[in-house]
Amino acid sequence: MSAREQLYKNLKKKSELMRVDRLRNFDPYVWQKDFINDVEKSKGLRCGNQQGKTYCGCAADAYDLTGLYPDWYEGYKFDRPITLVAGCINNDKTRDLLQKELFGDPIEWEAELGTGWIPKRCIGKIQKKRGVPDAFYNVRIKHFTNGKFDGWSKVVFLAYEMGKSTWMGHKADITHLDEEPPEDILEQASRSSIATGGRIRITWTPENGMTKVVKMVQDEWSMHTAEWKDVAGEDFEIEVEGEKFEFKTIYTLKGKKGHLTKEKVLSAQKNILPYQMKMRMRGIPVLGSGLVFAYAEDSFKIEPREFPEYFKFIDAIDFGGLSSTAHPTAFVRLAHDPQMDIIYVYDGFRLVGKEIPEIASHIIMKPNSDIIPVIWPHDGNKITGQGESTKDQYLSAGVNMFYNEDNPDKSHFTNPPSEGKLEGTGGIQIMPGITEMSTRIGDGRFKVVDMVGDFWEEYRQYHMKDGKIVDVDDDVMSATRYGVQSIRHAVTLIKKNKVINMNPTGSWLS
Repeated sequence: MSAREQLYKNLKKKSELMRVDRLRNFDPYVWQKDFINDVEKSKGLRCGNQQGKTYCGCAADAYDLTGLYPDWYEGYKFDRPITLVAGCINNDKTRDLLQKELFGDPIEWEAELGTGWIPKRCIGKIQKKRGVPDAFYNVRIKHFTNGKFDGWSKVVFLAYEMGKSTWMGHKADITHLDEEPPEDILEQASRSSIATGGRIRITWTPENGMTKVVKMVQDEWSMHTAEWKDVAGEDFEIEVEGEKFEFKTIYTLKGKKGHLTKEKVLSAQKNILPYQMKMRMRGIPVLGSGLVFAYAEDSFKIEPREFPEYFKFIDAIDFGGLSSTAHPTAFVRLAHDPQMDIIYVYDGFRLVGKEIPEIASHIIMKPNSDIIPVIWPHDGNKITGQGESTKDQYLSAGVNMFYNEDNPDKSHFTNPPSEGKLEGTGGIQIMPGITEMSTRIGDGRFKVVDMVGDFWEEYRQYHMKDGKIVDVDDDVMSATRYGVQSIRHAVTLIKKNKVINMNPTGSWLS
């Protein structure tokens, strides 16, 4: 055999080895490495679509099933063979996502066996699932401790659609749930882990909104998140609803560029609603059904405080009705730190079935109410039985209702306009404000004083159904949204170069 033929043979052998032993060549992003290295028993990885969450979770599965941990691994190591239960929404998805990542393409599974994360040399006996073409039920896998074979691990593939009773029969050292499970499946997986002292990991895109499962995982588990910017393969900018988003090139552990390009983002943008696009890019759950906000109260609840003189202030109101069964009228006061871009909700109230003069008296008695403008919703322009609009009745009662000098016909609440557009042209859609509030809570730029009890009462049950806010007990939340989205109209409490009452509530300090 010539030297050239020998080289070709060696290269072909190396190529085949790499094809059926991917695990040794896994090159993670920093966030994937952090998730895999996390030693906590219960951990979640929340990402948008096509970011590599299942890919990452199954790589972690393969390390634990085989014991072939990489040099950079700092997580918990099993020094014995294990049982791992993996499941997704239904049997088809379990096969097409989890099984595929671990063992290769299920359609040509015999030829492709070993092209997933589990090296071909480690794959033992395979038991197929009944009634699901090309689906594995369980597979034996060689386990090594410190490089020495010490027995057979086992992976079992289940599905949420199989029901709680099926999951009850399996004790697992690790449970990997790909996509959000129903409550009863998560409960059973948790019980199984407690019985074995085992571990649970969830990799998911939160497309069902802020459900109880999502809230529990985000509040009580070790949480990892990744945004689209965390997998960018080039520097670029895109615009969504007039807002620019900047992407910087991200590199893997071995220096490879990320896989997301501007072309891919623009292609996705054509098929995703604008408000959903923002939430997916930032790693915020899509709002479908369930709680609107899944953040723990303690993460943004604060004690009363005084504000420096450079802070700006805005008030906001959501109009209610006169009957005892009508929506309450809600009023909130917000302060803005323009240097840190933090918004504080520091005061507010909710009144049921009260006339406008009585409500107005509660507002104008607040400190600096003659200086701070009150943002009001578009229905304030409606003419009532008194022959005046609701907004004009409040004006007559002495309330400093906001007036848009640049576009007087749009003095009511509007979202921020697109860059270069006239003030008042931003529309009154709900979702931009929800997205802004959620983003601010998530990154620490939104705080609420613990004494604003009506806010916290509504926050705890503020929810959606079928992609829409449930229009019950949402009045303070609506007023807060108006204020947050109108922070550009906030004013300083300085009149004729003199600071006026820097204790805005008039009650925090003795």
